Amino acid sequence: MKIAFFFICLVVFQINTLAQDWIKYYGQEQNAVCRSIINDYDKGIVIGGMINNYKYSWIIKTDINGNKLWDKRFGNGVYSCGLGNAEKTSDGGYIVCGTWQKEDSDFDVFIIKLTACAEIEWCKTLFTPGHYELCGKIKTTPEGDYILAANYFETNPSSRTSLFKFNSSGNLIWQQFYPLDSVYYQDDVMDFLVDSSGYLITAFRYAPDSGTNSPIVNRSYFFKTDTSGIKQWELVYGTNKHYYSVPWSTISNNSENYIHSCTHSATSTNNPALIFFDKTGNTSTDKDILTGNSNFCGFQGLANFADTNIILFGGLWDDNHLWTDYVLITDNFGNLIKQKALTSTSNSYCSSIKTYDNKFVAVANDYFNDSWRIVAVKVNSDLEYDSIYTQPFTYDSLCPYPIVSDTIDPNCDNVLVSVDEPFKKPETTQLKVYPNPTDKMLTVELPKYLVVSNTSGNIPAITIYHQWSSAMLQTIDLQGRILLQQEVDNTGVPLQLDVSRLPAGMYQFRLLYQGKQVAGSKVVVR
Repeated sequence: MKIAFFFICLVVFQINTLAQDWIKYYGQEQNAVCRSIINDYDKGIVIGGMINNYKYSWIIKTDINGNKLWDKRFGNGVYSCGLGNAEKTSDGGYIVCGTWQKEDSDFDVFIIKLTACAEIEWCKTLFTPGHYELCGKIKTTPEGDYILAANYFETNPSSRTSLFKFNSSGNLIWQQFYPLDSVYYQDDVMDFLVDSSGYLITAFRYAPDSGTNSPIVNRSYFFKTDTSGIKQWELVYGTNKHYYSVPWSTISNNSENYIHSCTHSATSTNNPALIFFDKTGNTSTDKDILTGNSNFCGFQGLANFADTNIILFGGLWDDNHLWTDYVLITDNFGNLIKQKALTSTSNSYCSSIKTYDNKFVAVANDYFNDSWRIVAVKVNSDLEYDSIYTQPFTYDSLCPYPIVSDTIDPNCDNVLVSVDEPFKKPETTQLKVYPNPTDKMLTVELPKYLVVSNTSGNIPAITIYHQWSSAMLQTIDLQGRILLQQEVDNTGVPLQLDVSRLPAGMYQFRLLYQGKQVAGSKVVVR
């Protein structure tokens, strides 16, 4: 009887353990706030955020049940160091971006590549004295490079969204700036998607209604580029129908349409809503999921539930100023199928993921006992809290030794990337040919940076290439005939050309990259 009673108690204990609410809190004693959440290769979870009043960037690794395995802090507690997001890399490591005030009084973007053991492999800083940049998000590309979406303050007093592409070693390949039109004010990156055709940026934009200059209102703003960062189209949603919104996140479903979550500011209510548009930026429509809430609401957590369903995490303030967390399921048209009030308490969700076993985890920020903490919630397809796994899992198997928690002050001083050099030093983008005039030999110095103007898309753009291997050098006479042509390698060593066989006259030397002229110089041959 004692043995039977023991097993009954054990079964009851296991049932209670499996049925408990899947809610986890992190960083209460460190004043922690979240920014991102991702799946790891070993069925663990990686949460990115900040602690100690934005003095440290923070990533925390948990097991499948949300229990902490290790954490890494970046900074030294003196300068501000805020995380943008953390992403997995193809080699099992992590790529992290953020914003700090380490080099001067301005904000600069940092990028840190971590190995599978969470150790720094390389670190880069986008450093522009006198200006400041803010990290939006960084993503991996299908070819194994990294693409950064950031807010860059270089020549425009208002922020403008920018893209920077790095190779796997952290070398800047190209940079792309998207200046604001005069009727708009400020773009802030909210979300960022990468696929084989290019990049979709979701931003917060202040923009007027169509045909007016005021009032300036909140808008959900989207633009799609190709893999070179050239804009293909853009969409400022709602300018023709007075639709005001606070943007949150965007996903792509299996039919290759985009679905965007936002807070729709209607006449007297703030409603969680979805905006739908296709891969060309057309056929857009919207749907309020819940209506009648006069207070602020936000459903930032967004993920594909299935081929035909969408899941959202967020919350609402009621008339008594009490916040309630909710998880919602809609169909692909935004019609509410199911909702559930969660027992967790938070103030805002920041990110959500679909796990390897088709469950859903979302992270949010919770203000508790005069301090911020991160809360994570996991639900299944029935919107019930997920069960706790009792079987053992192996974590961090790509690292040959246990990963320990520690604090790292990244040293990026010797690898600064000055992204404003092409603007401040035009000579770095020019083709230098001398002596001029000449009758025999010419020395040709290739540009350090290649500036490619592109007008083939719907929106003109200029891309600045920092890394390039070769280009085409041509010699053209006054009649436009190509007399000499050769492929030149970017070795950093000046070229020596014999032009003694050319007839006397003036010639255009031009450099082509991707079929477009990027630099040129005129020379007189005697």
